[in-house]
Amino acid sequence: MARHTDEIDDPTPLAGARIDVAARIGWLLRASRVAAGVPLRELAARAGAGSHLSPATLSRVETTGRRGGAVVAAYERALGLPPGHLRVPVDVLCRTFSYAPADTDPYLPEPTLAGFTAAVDAVASPSPSAQDWLRFAEYHVLSPFGMPAHTIRPLLARLADEVGRAAGLAYQLRYEALSKLRCSAYADVVDEVVRAAVTEPGMQRPADLLSAVTENPTPDLVGWCGELLGHESWVVARAACLGIQNMRSVGGLRRSDWLPLVPVFADACDAAAGDPLRQPILSATLACCPAEFRTAVRDRLSGTLVAPRRAAAWTRTRRNRHFAHAAGLAARITGTSAGETMLARLLFEVLYDFRATHVVTSSFLLVASPFADGVREQMVRSALDGPDETTRHGAAFAFANLMIPFDSADPAPWLASADPVLRGAGLAICGFAGRPLAPDLLRELVAHDDQVGHDAMFAAGMAQQPELAELATAPHLPPAVRAGAAWWRAAGGRIVD
Repeated sequence: MARHTDEIDDPTPLAGARIDVAARIGWLLRASRVAAGVPLRELAARAGAGSHLSPATLSRVETTGRRGGAVVAAYERALGLPPGHLRVPVDVLCRTFSYAPADTDPYLPEPTLAGFTAAVDAVASPSPSAQDWLRFAEYHVLSPFGMPAHTIRPLLARLADEVGRAAGLAYQLRYEALSKLRCSAYADVVDEVVRAAVTEPGMQRPADLLSAVTENPTPDLVGWCGELLGHESWVVARAACLGIQNMRSVGGLRRSDWLPLVPVFADACDAAAGDPLRQPILSATLACCPAEFRTAVRDRLSGTLVAPRRAAAWTRTRRNRHFAHAAGLAARITGTSAGETMLARLLFEVLYDFRATHVVTSSFLLVASPFADGVREQMVRSALDGPDETTRHGAAFAFANLMIPFDSADPAPWLASADPVLRGAGLAICGFAGRPLAPDLLRELVAHDDQVGHDAMFAAGMAQQPELAELATAPHLPPAVRAGAAWWRAAGGRIVD
């Protein structure tokens, strides 16, 4: 792999218990600056005299990955990026891993009543933007102003609703707004709103809400996620697994808080035997848990779990064909630009890591990086023409986390595949692009309550296809499919702003 003198890398083992969070912060900042062609001296000048950011200070920030929200916001302004474009992935990354560096200089909105009032008015408007929601959350978390619980509750319900229908940066900023509020004095209100949304009949997009609420783990949340493992909706049950993984990574719970989950998890595994919609995510979630928990669960199992999807090896060498594939993608994406070394690491995690927290946080970084468009194109190639099924499936699954917008989406190559994973990825691409499916194709694909049917319903829901009304009442369809169509009709379609 070609090395630049200014390469920033995360040298931790690929399968290790820890990652180098600071290095990832520094990489995102430097890659964004270098791709924009802005030298450190010019960036310091653009940041303004009042920022006290010298070229030497900025160089140390990039090299050491020192976390400071105000500095990251200065990068956004100086590089002409939307507010939150860089700060959100950094904050999501740092909240996910308990050992991440603290924010030494948090970004604060203008601490005035006028600013707070404007922020509240913006989210109460008919079409609030992602930046409006982020600013609203920042005022409630970081300023002396705030709304009472009964007043903010309907606004948070609206935010939770929009999180599941947003794409790209519109999603990232809304997710961050909800997560910030969950980790604030409004934690209980967010918890109430999320529980109501997740248990709504026909709920189609629960994973992001469970991820946001588990940014602040509690023993009660552990119990609730355990209950959801047996939910009649496999979509909700899988989301509960992601919530468990997130709480495990975020930390803060005692050993005794996890012990009641052991028999519940074991029962869910036994009940999911042979179920392709539940068993793989349960297996991956168990693999993310502490050794003591894994042993206690396995001692209770009646049968064996399927092995989670894994890389061929966990070494960063060309002899590891999966890391070599990721490195090759990174070289093609960066060309002569710096950033290739860390990019290869992030691509490897997105493609091959079974730990959802690694996959999701790396996806946030990739979407915010200047390499996002190149990542999208290389993931398309890897999904359709990757060297093996593990790679093709990893690339196919990646689209749901990356949400990188497509100017156009032709589902034909994907839907022609006999592989349901690839067909599902094509449908996810259509959903994020807002491209409706042909009515006959839609009716055919949603005939069963399976992964492909769910992905087809996602595409139809995001595009708000008129056929949703027909599907919501079609007596020949499974009840879960009818409920899903009704949910999409009530929720609304894609949000991109």
